[in-house]
Amino acid sequence: MKAQQIIGFFIFLVLIASLDGCKRVRPDAPVAEDFEPAIEDPVSFMAGHLTFNIRDLEAKVNKALSTTLVTEETFQGRKGEAWRLRVERTGPIQIKYQNRRVYFSAPLQVWYTNPIGLRKSENRKSRRLCALAVNFTSPVGVGPNWHLLTNSRFEEYHWTQKPTVRLLGIRVSVQKIAETILDKRKADIEQAIDRAVHRSIRLDKQVSKVWRDMQKPLRVAKKPENIWLIPRPFSIAVAPVMGNDQQITVPIQIAFRVDTRLGPQPTMDSLEQLPRLLRRKVLPESARLEVLATIPYTDINQVLAKTLDREKLNLVGGNVKIKNAMLYGSGRKLILKTDVAGAVHGTLYFHGTPVYDTLTNTLRMRDVDFDVDTKEKLFATADWLLHDNLRDTIQAAMVVPLRHPISTIPEKIETAFAHAKVGQKTDLDIDTFRLVPQRIVVRPEGVQVLIKVKSRVTVNVKKL
Repeated sequence: MKAQQIIGFFIFLVLIASLDGCKRVRPDAPVAEDFEPAIEDPVSFMAGHLTFNIRDLEAKVNKALSTTLVTEETFQGRKGEAWRLRVERTGPIQIKYQNRRVYFSAPLQVWYTNPIGLRKSENRKSRRLCALAVNFTSPVGVGPNWHLLTNSRFEEYHWTQKPTVRLLGIRVSVQKIAETILDKRKADIEQAIDRAVHRSIRLDKQVSKVWRDMQKPLRVAKKPENIWLIPRPFSIAVAPVMGNDQQITVPIQIAFRVDTRLGPQPTMDSLEQLPRLLRRKVLPESARLEVLATIPYTDINQVLAKTLDREKLNLVGGNVKIKNAMLYGSGRKLILKTDVAGAVHGTLYFHGTPVYDTLTNTLRMRDVDFDVDTKEKLFATADWLLHDNLRDTIQAAMVVPLRHPISTIPEKIETAFAHAKVGQKTDLDIDTFRLVPQRIVVRPEGVQVLIKVKSRVTVNVKKL
């Protein structure tokens, strides 16, 4: 036998041996299935309390309320005398809250110009007619123009100085006349108080700061790429006012949608303006933040490249090395394509279902198994792979962490709120917080995860 024939025969034996030791697997890719419809953009709600101190309300009302409640005007007495009268407050108005109503109390004084005298009427001096302590009561609410609304009504009063006038040097009781005057001027005094409340308390000045600030992009992750949340508020509502002996509370709810962006910080060309206020009979106390996150397959594959690529597995039938792995979607399942070498050489296809793990806040691939065509090829070449722990290894590696991006959302909102300098006069507190997965949908570009974040938000106004 010639040398060339011997060498050729030797090479043939080596090839036979190598083919026997390294099984080749080349299954067809799984048939593509139709995808589910995409998840619609959800509506989120921020629910909270706008709280301010009653003493601050007192100070604002007293500053806005003129000392003279009823200007001097002519009042005809029973005998046709022309009484010139005016009503003034002689001290600050005091406010208390009870049973969904506010109560105002104020000291008043009535001044008069004597209709009978020796001097001409234009030269007569004003004298104090009487003094009294007056109590008003009113329901309280918020109007559509964001002003605090009251509808004050006289409740009771008592004389601190009974009405008398000096006629020809003699003190004469005119209590009946004074009571008639008060009856005729009640509406003027009530309206003066309501106007002062309306002018002094504008809730839109406080809420607009929160409204503008919450529209700023919030970065919730830096790796593998910057992830930004952009809240887009579109409506705001309030429920009936509540309170106690120290403060008044307005329940509020802001409705918004959330955009997610990847890459550099998004630029905000314009912000939504504060809309007209809506009023509701009741509002939920918990905020509902629904974040629709689309996790691109490119991001998932970057995670897999760190955990699976180049990994060498010691299996019963020999060593298998994963050269690269790629995940994509098909219908309601995720398909994992792995190129392997070693005891088995070729391509393996796996399929599984995406799930969201609430304990670890991770996206996982559950019920991982070989594709049907891959199983058939393994039965003919390396059926030991079907009974080894390769599927468990793949399933354990299919974990995409979401804990950091999602769990820091409340902290990011508070931080952004503080940086906007709103915190100088206002506190935003997010206490209770939990995540609830809603839906997971496999799409051509990635996996959609709808996550509900439940929390309670409180907005405290330090200074009106």
